[in-house]
Amino acid sequence: MKMAGNKFWGGSSSSSSSDSDESEDEQPVVSTQQAARKPMPRWADDSSSDNSEVERRVVKSHTDKRYDQMMERIKTMKNHMKIDDFSTLISDYETILKMLDKLKVVVEQDGGPPSAFTKAIHNLELYTDRLHAEHLENKATKGQKLPQNKQLAFNTLRAKVRKGNKNYQEQIDDLKEHPEDFESDDDDDDEQSNADDSDSDSDHDGKASSSSSGSDSESDSDSSSDSSSGSSSSGSSSSGSSSSSSSSGSSSSSDSDGESSVAESWQRSDGEDSDDQKDEEAAREKKMLRWLITADKQARANRKAADAKEGGDKKSKTKSKTPKAKPGRGGERASDDKKSKGQEPEEYSPEELTKKVTEIAQQRGRRGFDRKTYIDKLNELMSHATKQGPRACLYIYSSMVSADFDNTGSAFLAMRIDLWNEALDKVKLMLPLLQDSHKNKDDAEPADQGSEEDPTSHDRQQDLFVAFVEKLDDELYKALQFTVDVYGAEYQDILANSSKFLVLLKRVLSFFESTQQTSHLGAVALRLMEHLYYKPDRLNAAVYEAIQNQVPDEEKPDWDWPKDSEAFMAKLCRYVYAGGQRNQRRANLYQAYHLALHDRFQAARDLLNLCNLQEQAQDSDVHTQILYNRVLAQMGLCAFRLGKIQDAHSCLMDVCMYNKARELLAQGLSYSKNMDKTAEQDRAERLRQLPYHMHVNLEVLESAHHICAMLLEVPNLAMQSIDPSNKKIISRVLRRALEQYDKMLFTGPPENAKEAVVSAAKALQRGDWQNAWVSLEDLKIWDHIDPGNPDAGARIKAMILEKIKSEALRTYLFAYASIYDAFHLDQLIDMFDLPAKIVHSIVSKMMIKEEITAFWDESSSYVLVQHVEPTPLQRLALALADKGAQAVQNNEGLVDQKSGGYGLNKDQRQQQTGRWDQVGGGPGDRRRFGKGGGPMPVMEDGKGRKGKSRGKGSTGTARNRGWENARAGALRGSAQRGWSSRPN
Repeated sequence: MKMAGNKFWGGSSSSSSSDSDESEDEQPVVSTQQAARKPMPRWADDSSSDNSEVERRVVKSHTDKRYDQMMERIKTMKNHMKIDDFSTLISDYETILKMLDKLKVVVEQDGGPPSAFTKAIHNLELYTDRLHAEHLENKATKGQKLPQNKQLAFNTLRAKVRKGNKNYQEQIDDLKEHPEDFESDDDDDDEQSNADDSDSDSDHDGKASSSSSGSDSESDSDSSSDSSSGSSSSGSSSSGSSSSSSSSGSSSSSDSDGESSVAESWQRSDGEDSDDQKDEEAAREKKMLRWLITADKQARANRKAADAKEGGDKKSKTKSKTPKAKPGRGGERASDDKKSKGQEPEEYSPEELTKKVTEIAQQRGRRGFDRKTYIDKLNELMSHATKQGPRACLYIYSSMVSADFDNTGSAFLAMRIDLWNEALDKVKLMLPLLQDSHKNKDDAEPADQGSEEDPTSHDRQQDLFVAFVEKLDDELYKALQFTVDVYGAEYQDILANSSKFLVLLKRVLSFFESTQQTSHLGAVALRLMEHLYYKPDRLNAAVYEAIQNQVPDEEKPDWDWPKDSEAFMAKLCRYVYAGGQRNQRRANLYQAYHLALHDRFQAARDLLNLCNLQEQAQDSDVHTQILYNRVLAQMGLCAFRLGKIQDAHSCLMDVCMYNKARELLAQGLSYSKNMDKTAEQDRAERLRQLPYHMHVNLEVLESAHHICAMLLEVPNLAMQSIDPSNKKIISRVLRRALEQYDKMLFTGPPENAKEAVVSAAKALQRGDWQNAWVSLEDLKIWDHIDPGNPDAGARIKAMILEKIKSEALRTYLFAYASIYDAFHLDQLIDMFDLPAKIVHSIVSKMMIKEEITAFWDESSSYVLVQHVEPTPLQRLALALADKGAQAVQNNEGLVDQKSGGYGLNKDQRQQQTGRWDQVGGGPGDRRRFGKGGGPMPVMEDGKGRKGKSRGKGSTGTARNRGWENARAGALRGSAQRGWSSRPN
């Protein structure tokens, strides 16, 4: 049975006739058996047979299908590169990236993308770079440009390729260095496909030659096809005849020749079949091993895992050209790997180490920066820096600390306390290195030492060190400042770190003291004063004792709190004086606050006055003004503890008068209905708030102020009831509170400290010191008035009780002296529970100051009162006279405002013909204006006494005449009863 010839199977044609026009050179005929053997699939097929004539159906997985689709897309992209179709190339490039993403499971198992993908994207990158260079050259030389649409598409393609290839830069670098490792079976498939195309073309050409051999058609079709496919000359028996071919012509050869030719043909066919089979088996093995894990791929995967573990994220890895070690390469590849991998050399020169640290430090601030990886890289260089001296180590530590401070946050967000502790540990390690660097500073070369460009110079590292210390202090202050829950554990943990920082400050101060560097010494001393000035000696001593148990034995003598803390603060203040003007002011204020805290009121006041700190504080920044207000508040409390009531009231009145102590001391935000703060004002006010542990107790402050005002203002009110001419006001706050208390219809027990003081003041006005003390006895001020000595509360309470008794005695004498003719000394002693000596002293002082008109008898046992005080009717007359004088003055002011005469009558205004200094008199007569022109005009009051006028011109007499006449009439009426005989 003859098999029908087919151009796909390569079999011989069934036609026994041949064309006479057939070419003399015949093409080889592909046998049916060889054509039936299709290329093997990627996966092994156990049932495949070389002798199988039936084509089996191959089942592929989704992964294989996607892989084949990606290969086809890569081939399509290559064709589009040949015709410069940029728009389609963009789509092809994005498509193969998406296809690879779908194969990510297999890619992860294999340790990387297929080699065909890597070669494709690398070729596309080279293609875009080559075209870009050509376009630039053509534009520069010939002025040729691409069309706008193609130029836009090319730019988009180039940008996408450069961005997308960054994710596979490691594989591309391997391809550049070892291209032979990326020769995969895909290239063999391409070559074989091209060969198949050429074979198919030869098959089409060989159909005619195979049909011309009619003599061989009677033989076996397989043998004839095999023999005809052996070589191009095996079946060309009729090469010399162009006439019609017959079977008799071919059978004229001898049998021996025919058998030898057939045997030779079979032998060649078997050898070629075995070679083809071996090639197919090799191709099949390559396809099978594409997705299997081999030793080579396992080594690659292990190296990538190690690099990922060491370097962290892929983005933070340094793009070093590291070749992959292949098995069987020997010692050459291992040595090449060390060179190409960029491993650290055994030794660095100082310049190379500085350059390396600078390159690593430049990674700060970039996208994908990992602080942990950054610190690890610098730690690896520390072993090299240790061999080169302390300056190289300082440079590396300063780079680390700078990276720690990158996480400080915003102005209202403090640095995390764990990062702060890490930075503190590094700065502590820098201090001994700085000491060694200072010792070797003189041995260094002058040019190298003074080089400003050298980042490792001693002066530069020392400035950075001081800046780090100040930054640590600022971040700790900010953390305490913006912690919301001041009673929680977080605030306590942050506050506990202040003792750690105190250790660093003390060590740095000792270093600069030993080296006598005044500029840095002043900065560190100011920071140390800021940590100590607001704490009493008892608290500072406890902190020093706790630190002493933690430091080494050689440092323990430095942690004994000095007994004379004032001298220690004065020494620190002298260190600060080497700095700027602002630092000097703050140091003086710190010292004054510390003195006032320890009951040295006179020394603190002298320091404020001698240094003129009040005016300097007004010209300083807001933080210095807040510090000055804190000093005033502490001085007021100090004077109150010492019993200096007048001085205490003077200091506390400046802080507490307008009920703004919270804002003036930066211990809270101000809220006012009449003023709307802007965002900038609110932000600035929040930034200047003090941490909670530095606050002054506002309740104690206000209570002390009200008690001082009560002790001064209540006797003053009683004295003004006797002498209405006394208009002195000591405390407007207390007077306003008393007026509100009098307007209340029902008054209950006091609910706060201010109401307690007002209730005590009302009792004190009656001379009832027992009820006054009952209102003040239970206040909380006595337990918190002296933070340095909690036992001082009882002593201060006893002192204030004595003050209340004394002022009650004075108030009683002012209020009831007009009723009694005499007071017995024993009676006053029993009433106010005071010693006789103190009562005698108080009454004598009142007589000397002419506060009462009285005298002692011969035995000094009686106070004889002279009744020269005005009667109630006389007091009303004096009050009426004062109101009448005020009404006259107001009326004259209104007349002057309407007429514009300002006190001059019509005749005087008409006589104004000369200069201002000639009005109302001759030349040079300037007495009318009261200044610059001679003596002031005099006038006589109702009692015949002469004094200077307080008015302007001649109107001074007219304005005061009504008040003087009224007062004179009242005096004449009372002169008959001896009131005018009161001593002056």
